[in-house]
Amino acid sequence: MRPYLIGILAGLVLLAAAAGGGYWWMVRRTDALRYTRLDIPLTDIRVPNDSASRAEGERVAWSRGCHGCHGDSLQGKVFLDEPRVMRLVTPNIPEAIARYSDAELARIIRHGVTREGFAALGMPSATFYHLSDLDLGRLVAYLRAAPLVPSSLPSTELRVMARLALVQGKLPTDAGTMDHSAPRLGDRPDSTPVARGEYLAVTICTECHGLDLRGQDNAPALPKALGYTLPEFRSLLLDGRARDGRDIGLMGRTARRRFRWLDAGDIDAIFAYLATMSLVAQ
Repeated sequence: MRPYLIGILAGLVLLAAAAGGGYWWMVRRTDALRYTRLDIPLTDIRVPNDSASRAEGERVAWSRGCHGCHGDSLQGKVFLDEPRVMRLVTPNIPEAIARYSDAELARIIRHGVTREGFAALGMPSATFYHLSDLDLGRLVAYLRAAPLVPSSLPSTELRVMARLALVQGKLPTDAGTMDHSAPRLGDRPDSTPVARGEYLAVTICTECHGLDLRGQDNAPALPKALGYTLPEFRSLLLDGRARDGRDIGLMGRTARRRFRWLDAGDIDAIFAYLATMSLVAQ
């Protein structure tokens, strides 16, 4: 009996060693993937220094969801904490950007690349990429002026399932998958309501509704909004209520936090753009 038990123990030790070695390899591999430098050059932007621009930058920040991820005072927060998956912590913005130049800050917003040249995990830069230089400069001016609210935050932690997904290519970053040289909507000279509406929809709505606005996860395709009248659409964006008056969950909360920062012209322009979209995906 004793040799039998010794054999079992030896087998368990070997299995534990193999598992430990495999996990050690996965940690090394995922760290190498996370900290691969991306060759995205810095581009200077003009950052205004007047109160009106900072106020407009605040409107850009709220409507694009900066406070939803980083907290009402931009103090950072634990955005996601899933056992065996990951803990994703957004940084305290005023504290973090003190180390960034304006060009580095513009790059992490538009391209999702940190000042060290790594992909920023969880940064939805494919949405922010299309911001105009004017709006991006105003946003940076607002962030620079935001008061520092001290916060004690843990670090982001990739756990076993997230590391496995990263090795398998199933945990992409925007920085690693987006087209960093694509034409930018914010650079177009077209100022028609439809063009303005497309710019707003792409820089506000794509994070939830998909880059083509055709829906993803539980978020519906935006052409469905064509079933709304303009007054109903205004109510949807400002109050988060469907045509029958129902509060529609996440959309309702998002509308009341973020979309109240849109003015009537913004909402009408988004509606005008959606009206040009086919109900059938191209």
